[in-house]
Amino acid sequence: MSSFDLHVSAGSSAPVLSDPLAPYAPSASKPWDAHRVAHLYRRLGFGVSLQQIEAGLQLSPSELIDQLLDGAADLGSPDPPYWGGWTMNEYAASSDPNLGYTHRDELRKRWMKDMLDEGIRAKMALFWHNHFVTELDVFGCNAYLWDYFSLIHEHAFGNFRIFTREMGKSGAMLSYLNGNDSVAGNPNENYARELMELFTMGEGNGYSQQDIVEMSRVLTGWRANEYLCTPPYFDPARHDSGPKTIFGQTANFNYTTAHNLIFSARATQVSHFITGKLYKHFVANKLDNEVVAGLAQTFRNNNWELMPVIKQLIKSEHFFEESFINARLKNPLESMLCILKSAGVTSSQVPDNWWSVLFYWSNLLGQEIFNPPNVAGWKQHHAWLNESTLTLRWSYSGAFAYFLTTDNAIRDNLRAMAQALTNDSSDPDLIVRALTMFFTGQTLDPVHHEAAVINFKAYIPENYYEDGLWNLYWDYAANQIVNYLYYLVKLPEFQLT
Repeated sequence: MSSFDLHVSAGSSAPVLSDPLAPYAPSASKPWDAHRVAHLYRRLGFGVSLQQIEAGLQLSPSELIDQLLDGAADLGSPDPPYWGGWTMNEYAASSDPNLGYTHRDELRKRWMKDMLDEGIRAKMALFWHNHFVTELDVFGCNAYLWDYFSLIHEHAFGNFRIFTREMGKSGAMLSYLNGNDSVAGNPNENYARELMELFTMGEGNGYSQQDIVEMSRVLTGWRANEYLCTPPYFDPARHDSGPKTIFGQTANFNYTTAHNLIFSARATQVSHFITGKLYKHFVANKLDNEVVAGLAQTFRNNNWELMPVIKQLIKSEHFFEESFINARLKNPLESMLCILKSAGVTSSQVPDNWWSVLFYWSNLLGQEIFNPPNVAGWKQHHAWLNESTLTLRWSYSGAFAYFLTTDNAIRDNLRAMAQALTNDSSDPDLIVRALTMFFTGQTLDPVHHEAAVINFKAYIPENYYEDGLWNLYWDYAANQIVNYLYYLVKLPEFQLT
C-alpha cells in the first residue's frame, strides 16, 4: 500500500437506495477501498490492523465477509477450563480461599484476549451478553458462569430459537431470574416476563400480563442450586402440568412447545425486535424501518437462523453507506482495545497485569464484563459518555497508547506501519493525515490537524524537519506516533467507530 488513501465526505447523508439490502457493488462513488475494509472490521470486531486491510483489499466484499463470518462461526464450542464443571465442594476442598475469584479473572482475561486476537465471535458474544443478560454478582457460581460463557459463544451465529430455549435452562439464567422459585401453584413471573419483553418480542409488543402468568406456569420445575453449584435439572414434581392459555391458544404446553409458540404465534414481533437490535449493533442507533423489515422477513424465512440475517445486512449497500461509517460510539472496551489492534499487537505481547488494568478501567467506564447493571443491560451509544467517563476515556486510552512504547517489537511495528501508510514519507503533515485516517477513518478540521502535527513533531528541533534530517527511521519516531495519539484520543473523532 503506497499510501493510505482513506477519504470521507464530512456531513454526507445516505442517498435513497432503490433496494438498501441489495448486495454492495463497488463503484466510483462508493469504492471498495481501505476506508470500507476498515469499517467492516471495526463493526465486526474491535479494530483493524494494516495487515488486515491489505489482505481484505485482495478479496471482493462478499468474499471477505464470508471469510470473516464463516471463520468466526466455525470456531465451535469454546474449550472448557479444568474448573468448568466444579461444584462448591471442589472449591471448599481447596486451600486457596480466592481460587474462585482467580478462575473468574482467568475467564475474563481469556475473553479480552479473544477480543484482540479473534475479534469477531468475541464481539458477537458480547452483544448476546448484553441481550441475554445475567449478573455474576447475583448467581455467583463459576460452573454456571462457564456454561453461560459457552452458550453465548457457541450460539452467537446460530439458530436464535434454539439459543433462546437453551439459555432459559442455564444455571445462570435460572438463578438470576428466579427460576428456582417457580413451582406449581406459585410460579415466579420474572423469567417469563423478560423472555417476552427483553429476550424475544420487545416491551409491550404482542403479549399481555395474563400471557406472562400462563408462561410462568409452563416454566415451573426447572431447578439450579447456585449455592452448591450443581448442574441444573428438571423436577417434574415442581412442574405445573395443567393446560395453559398463551396468546389465545390453550394446550398442555411444555418448556419446548411454549418457546416454539412464541416464534410461531408472534413471529412478526420477534423477527422485528431481534433484527432491530442487530441493526443497532452493526449499523446505527436510529433504525431504518425498511431495512429492518427486510431483515425480519429473512429471519422468518430462514427458520430463525442468525447468519443469513447478519450476512444480508453486512453485505448490503446500506451497510457501506458513508453516513453509517463512524456513526456509532465506541464502547469502553473498544476505546482501549482498538489502539492495540491498530498497532498490530497480539495478546501474547500484552503482560498479564495489563489485562487486569483493561478489565478494571472498562468497569470504571461503565462496562464490567459478566456484570451488566441490570437485566436490561448496558444502554450503550450516547449513554457511554458523560463528563466523568469522557475524561477517564482520554486518560485510559492514552495509557494504552503509552503501552505501545514499552515493547521494542511493538515500537518497530508502529514505525513500519507509518512507513507503509505514507510510502516512507518524511513529511510530518502527510504522516499525521495518514495516521488520522488509519486510526479513526476520518479527517480532522484544520485547527485540530495542525495541533496533531505539533504533537507529533514535539521534542524534535524544527530545523531537522526543514533541513530534511528527520525521517521515520529515527528510533524516536515510534514515540512521536504515541505523542500524536495522546492528542488524538481526546478528540471526538476517536470516540466514533
